[in-house]
Amino acid sequence: MSKIKFINRIKNKLGSTLSSGQNRKKTSIAVVLLISLFLSACSQKTSQEHIAAAEEFYAEGDVSAAVVELKNAIQLDPKLASARFELGKIYLEQKSFEAAEKELSRAQDLGYPEVEVLPLLTRAYQRTGANTALVALDHEMEGLTVVEKAEVGFLKAQSLLQLNKVEEARVLVQDILALETSSVYKGLAGVLRLIIEQENEDALQQSIELQKQAPLNKDLLSLTARLYLVNEQPTEAADIYAEYVKAEPEDAETRFILARMLIDLNRSDEAEPHVDTLLKINDKNALLNKLKGIVRAADQDFVNGQKYSEIAINNGSVDPISRLVAGYSAYQQADFEGAVGHLSTIATSLPDNHPGLRILAASQLQTGLTSEASDLLGRLGNLTSNDATLFSKAGYELVKRGENKRAVEIIERSDGLSDDTDDLTRLGVLKLSVNNIDGILDLESAVEKSPESVTAKSTLATAYMASNQLDKASELASEWKKEASNLPEGFLLAGEVALRNNDLVTAESEFLSASAIAPNNTKVQMALIGLELRKEDIPAAISKLEQLLEESPDYVPALTAYYALKNREGSPDEGLEPILSQLSKTPENNQLLVLLSQVYVQQSEYENALDTLNKVTEDKALDTAYWGTKGTVLLRLNKLAQADEHYTKWLSFSPNNRDAAMGKLLLLDSRNDYQVGLTLTQDYLESRDDPQMEVLQSYFLIMTGKVEEAQSLIDSFNPNVKNLPLVRGVTARIKLRQGDAKGAVDDAKAAYDDNPSTKSVFLLAQAYDLSGQEAESRSLLSSYLENNPNDLRVMMLLAEKKIESDKNTAINMYQDALKLDENNSVVLNNLAYLLTQEGQLDEAAGLAKRAFDLNPNSPAVVDTYAQIQVKQGNTDDAVETYSRVMNQEVDNEEIFLNYVEALLLNGSKEIAKRRITERSLKQEESKQRLSSLKAKFNI
Repeated sequence: MSKIKFINRIKNKLGSTLSSGQNRKKTSIAVVLLISLFLSACSQKTSQEHIAAAEEFYAEGDVSAAVVELKNAIQLDPKLASARFELGKIYLEQKSFEAAEKELSRAQDLGYPEVEVLPLLTRAYQRTGANTALVALDHEMEGLTVVEKAEVGFLKAQSLLQLNKVEEARVLVQDILALETSSVYKGLAGVLRLIIEQENEDALQQSIELQKQAPLNKDLLSLTARLYLVNEQPTEAADIYAEYVKAEPEDAETRFILARMLIDLNRSDEAEPHVDTLLKINDKNALLNKLKGIVRAADQDFVNGQKYSEIAINNGSVDPISRLVAGYSAYQQADFEGAVGHLSTIATSLPDNHPGLRILAASQLQTGLTSEASDLLGRLGNLTSNDATLFSKAGYELVKRGENKRAVEIIERSDGLSDDTDDLTRLGVLKLSVNNIDGILDLESAVEKSPESVTAKSTLATAYMASNQLDKASELASEWKKEASNLPEGFLLAGEVALRNNDLVTAESEFLSASAIAPNNTKVQMALIGLELRKEDIPAAISKLEQLLEESPDYVPALTAYYALKNREGSPDEGLEPILSQLSKTPENNQLLVLLSQVYVQQSEYENALDTLNKVTEDKALDTAYWGTKGTVLLRLNKLAQADEHYTKWLSFSPNNRDAAMGKLLLLDSRNDYQVGLTLTQDYLESRDDPQMEVLQSYFLIMTGKVEEAQSLIDSFNPNVKNLPLVRGVTARIKLRQGDAKGAVDDAKAAYDDNPSTKSVFLLAQAYDLSGQEAESRSLLSSYLENNPNDLRVMMLLAEKKIESDKNTAINMYQDALKLDENNSVVLNNLAYLLTQEGQLDEAAGLAKRAFDLNPNSPAVVDTYAQIQVKQGNTDDAVETYSRVMNQEVDNEEIFLNYVEALLLNGSKEIAKRRITERSLKQEESKQRLSSLKAKFNI
């Protein structure tokens, strides 16, 4: 019995005593001492004893213990060839081929009989791919059996072929074929001969025949599988690889090849067990997780299909297949953002018309990436009826975003793809939404194909009424009533046609017929209410609305109509009550919140309107009623920063919504941000034609100084557009820039008369001034101020004009201006200047000091303040004040000379002389004043 086993027996024998409480401590000490004695004895074993123990363990099936004993032997004697040989043999059996190669090579180097090492080392080299080392082995070594020579020779010939040493392989194969043996490896050498001669079909047949002799030979199975592949028979190759893996279950590389082949052959259910086996070895392997993802997706387990594909990606897989499977799986789970994230990564590498592009486009449409989807659809060809819905969706989203030009392109491509009723209906609506009247033809086709489709008929009816084709609408209504006499829609349409023709009697008859069929239908009830309004029977309309609201208290059209009628009667609070009542029950109803805010706007209660709108959670699903109402409210409350943020957010959701763009442009204009405004108009017009936006573009062109471009755009307008006041205002600005002030007057006046605003009055005043009509300019500004007494800019302009002609009026106006803005440095400075002229130095000094504190780097402000200090005899202070700006370039020669005089008065003659030397005066008046100063101060 070995010492190790003996120790184990002692442990077991004494194990029960370890549980006894009284003797536990003593017994434990005894056991430790006893085991220590035996371990000490064990450490005295010789290398040969370790080898003997290893043989015993190996014979009993305890391979791990045998490996430990052999390693102990090698540790005692590293040059012990027999121990290394036995360890190499075990490693080879355990499929640890690199370790086997190492130990067998060392055994050979240390002198172990080569004839025993060589067959094993050959196999190790084969499995590690060490072809160069393998071909160096002597397959004809003395002592090898003929069977061993055949096997080693075959493996060597394979390696030669892998190293592309065909001629050497050919000679070796002939040597093997000359051996007197029935070994399967001689037969395999014959297969190699046929492969060398490129007779692959014959090679395959011979390989198949050999299987009868050795059906489980791993080398034969592997070669046969590869020959099936060469002969383009992947199904048979996979079957052979499957047999090989059964015979060699530890060959992970071949198992992986098999799994990949099975997946390629759509045999995912067979592939999955192999993938799972490999994942147990390395669950982070990118290739294995890619295969697992494919298998799970093929089995419609999209959760795990996405999961394993993403593990592959996160572990370095750059194979587009992983992204494709992850994206497809995400799409199937309605995880459209995930689908976009994966598929957009590989979109450029996918060929045009690839199914992945369709999935990506559909996902982009679901996530609001409409423009991107539109671009992607341009790569699709060979369109079928299956693409009709996708293209319709893209067209609808583009129209919703205001990208009509791109929508038209999509519509043109989808036209004729499908004759399905729903597809025709969608196509018809899309065409009509971009003002293509042919959409009615598609709707008519949809109704003709499926006369039972309420959606198709309703849409066609709406189109007929919108285009005022009353005869066709009437005909449709008649057919509808015949085909679906139990539905109210046909009667409602007939009633609407009658109303449009002012035939109230017929309309009432049709509506009553509809009511008999569907008395609780809200559309029917609203139709009857509308009829009462046409008959101007307000009490009856209100009564019916009250009855409707009892049944449907949250029906927004009824709530809206009820408030409007009650407000018309002078009882707005009564009209508001049902809205407030319903909101108390459903406070998060966005439709009701927007309706209530619109009521507040109508009542000029803008703060209440804003408070109500702030309760709405903003997202892209909100309709334009919310966005437009809130924008209006913020502008009315002069909350310009919030308004700017609001319109920016609206544009992010709807980049080409006209109302959103108009609101943003209004704000940009108000803060003179003309270049951004111009860019916005250009971006908008790239997506859709819009004459109104072109007019605004002409305005932003001239405001950014692009005279020729503005003129060219206006030249393209038709005469009616050219006569619009806004366009005439642009024309006036163009003429002013071209020096035609007199010609600009009439155009500027037209713009002003239409919209007497700060900018339009400045424009007309400028035209008057530059054309020599100063009196008209002052009269215009005075008249404007009478109607707009709080317009500070106009007040300042007029006050400035009054400085020379009427100082007292100018002083009064600047004092009024200070009431509007007490911290306006220009007003403070000019008023200080005027009061100085009037000798009111103390008051002027206070105003000038405030202006200086607000704007200490303005030469004009500094000069006013410093001159007052000079007049007060404070020349030191004056020089200090001037120093704030005189170290920089000051173009104004009068201010420069004022500074020089202050220096001279202060006794700083040298500094004054240096400053005079540094400056070259251009104005004759300035030169004369400088001469006087030099004479006065003797410099």
